[in-house]
Amino acid sequence: MMKSLLYTTLLGMMFSCAVPAVLAQDEEDSPKPSRKVKADKKKKSASPVVTAVKKVKKVKGRLNDKANYFIYLYSASWCGPCCQEMPEIVETYKDIKKSGKVDIVLFCQDKTLSDAKNFVKRFNIKFLTVMGNDDKVKKVPGYAQVGGIPHCIFVDRYGRTITSGHPGQLMSSWAMHTIDNGEPEAPEEKE
Repeated sequence: MMKSLLYTTLLGMMFSCAVPAVLAQDEEDSPKPSRKVKADKKKKSASPVVTAVKKVKKVKGRLNDKANYFIYLYSASWCGPCCQEMPEIVETYKDIKKSGKVDIVLFCQDKTLSDAKNFVKRFNIKFLTVMGNDDKVKKVPGYAQVGGIPHCIFVDRYGRTITSGHPGQLMSSWAMHTIDNGEPEAPEEKE
């Protein structure tokens, strides 16, 4: 009995020492990712949408530059249906902002900056509002000339269109068209 206990103890000591030594050797042999690789994985490239929108004439508000999706809203103070829908869009924006992954850009179709500012003030619009008649808006990825307003276009951070249509039909399902799709994949680089 004493002999078998001694063998068991010795075997246990051998295995408890051998396993960590083998694991330690495997860790030494396996290549470790460089710090640059780790940094590249964490660093997300700047959104082409954010980069382009920053160059457009701003009326008011800030853009969430970490957003993966954007809702382009085309609206104006002189448009009755736009004014009718704006309170609901402003209310929906509270949930959109909380997501942290989606933001709205209002391309205001008013002719003057003064009219656009009054529109923003009238409805207490908190999301970024830019002048829709600025020549630089045409360079914003995903921006399109629309036939009528109100109108909205859902795009990913690269400006690829997901869906478009009337805000009254799309704003209630904003999450389904955006964050429910996960993080958008970067487009393949052209050679």
